[in-house]
Amino acid sequence: MQDKSIDGALLALRKNIIRGNLDGLAHVEALLNSREVHMPAVLPAKKADVARRGHMTRLVLDALRNGPKTTRQISAIIAPARPEISPDEAHRRTEVALCNMKYRGELVRDGRLWGLAR
Repeated sequence: MQDKSIDGALLALRKNIIRGNLDGLAHVEALLNSREVHMPAVLPAKKADVARRGHMTRLVLDALRNGPKTTRQISAIIAPARPEISPDEAHRRTEVALCNMKYRGELVRDGRLWGLAR
């Protein structure tokens, strides 16, 4: 096995130990120190976003089926459907989805109300 493969495996092991709050960090870092390998800072793991392509578009269209609504009303309908994100994040994502859908011609805006394009 090449040295760079061993170093890479040790660095990956170190990252998993730190992120998983597991035992053995001192041993792995001792091995890396003896091999004179630079140990970069380990950032927290990214949260998995369970959104699927077109999911927000479908949620917005479903919310607008019963007539025009404001952004707040739409995001209040969407928030329970996306429990993995905060209500503020649901509102932000709703605003982005609305603007993208308006650009594509799927929605129209009349003052504060959003509606389906005919």
